[in-house]
Amino acid sequence: MSTADPIHHLAESAHWEAALRSGSYSRSTLGRSLEDEGFLHCSTAAQVSGVLGRYYSGYAGDLLLLTIDPDLLEAPLHWDVANPVTGEAFPHIYGPLNPAAVVATRLLAPPHAAPPESHVLRADGLELEVLTAGAAVRRLRVADVSQPDGWIDLALGHADPMTYRFEGGYLGAVVGRVANRLAGGRFPLEGQVVQVPTNEGSNTLHGGYEGFDRATWSVEHVEAARLRLTLTSPDGDDGFPGRVDLSVTYAVSPGEVRIDYSASADAPTPFNVTNHTYVNLDGEGSGPIDDHLLQVHASAFTPSGPDLLPTGEVRAVDGTPFDLRAPRRLGDVLALDDEQLRRGQGLDHNFVLDGASGGSDGLRLAARLEGANGKALEVFTDQPGLQVYTGAHFDHTATGPSGSTYGPRAGVALETQGFPDAPNHDEFPDTILRPGIPFHSTTIWRISG
Repeated sequence: MSTADPIHHLAESAHWEAALRSGSYSRSTLGRSLEDEGFLHCSTAAQVSGVLGRYYSGYAGDLLLLTIDPDLLEAPLHWDVANPVTGEAFPHIYGPLNPAAVVATRLLAPPHAAPPESHVLRADGLELEVLTAGAAVRRLRVADVSQPDGWIDLALGHADPMTYRFEGGYLGAVVGRVANRLAGGRFPLEGQVVQVPTNEGSNTLHGGYEGFDRATWSVEHVEAARLRLTLTSPDGDDGFPGRVDLSVTYAVSPGEVRIDYSASADAPTPFNVTNHTYVNLDGEGSGPIDDHLLQVHASAFTPSGPDLLPTGEVRAVDGTPFDLRAPRRLGDVLALDDEQLRRGQGLDHNFVLDGASGGSDGLRLAARLEGANGKALEVFTDQPGLQVYTGAHFDHTATGPSGSTYGPRAGVALETQGFPDAPNHDEFPDTILRPGIPFHSTTIWRISG
């Protein structure tokens, strides 16, 4: 993928199949022809839901969402005002679409304007809302007598659940097939070098254009405090080899959220899955997390190069801003002058967790976060790494359930994981999922205060 942002087009399956045979696609919205319209109507990811609602809410057939790299178009692309009332600008292709510019496709089944399914799990003093879109955590509420309604929401989420279908920004989602980054979208596997589409400059981030965060998961089992979601990632999904069948189970109990992952593959494939929830223990929409105290049980981290890919080094945290073995105020850490912090615009790094996973449940304490209000979150995992990301990218374009917009450092993500770009580093723990060797992993969030 180039540095240009992708655009999207909604196509009827029969029209797209004909385009693949002919090498040229010339349909616009609702299947009207290029000859009639003069252009192909496209949209940004944030506009797809609106287009579905306006034009396809009553359409009874399947649609294909085409993801297009503008730099691969042979016909010119222009941004035109499509709605004279709102002045909203949409991209238009003035000419036929060459199929080689389409870097991903996703099947959309009716009803096309329906929001994702929502399930709220409850335990005494705790509520967890999970959506079928991306298996995403939208809200994590705990009882708090200081709040007007008696609850405080600790997780960043989108106000409009439809946002999760196309432009979730990974908020709360399960990400994969390979969480974090793959250098150049390439990796060695079984004596071959595999190339997958790249969606972050020259690299692949969180599984690519159509990662697990963009998928609609199936509900296999639901009860008051437990939800099991499943997904099949077919062979060739976003370029990755092998079919993967996976599930994620959310379970709540007083003061605790448990996330269990299970997966199996019919051929060797890279696999690294995590949950990408951002938390703010002072409450969603309360401002930056600068006054939070963070402790990470890690004596080393993996430094990043300019492209945020690990260099391969495992560096001791001693004498660096990454020494979080004792609690440190995040605002103080982020204010330090350090090349690694400049590269990540704050913390966006993988920590090498200390010790083997242990205890009666096989888990280790990875991190403890404490808000200015005294609430604390402990993260337990059996994974070797923890990505700490302090949310530098938030720019007030996302609005949360409270109505507040999210600015830089609105939340911090504590992502339990295998190491980034592990398939390209023999010295990193193996992240290849192989037939006959199922993957199982558990993450626990323990909340107090």
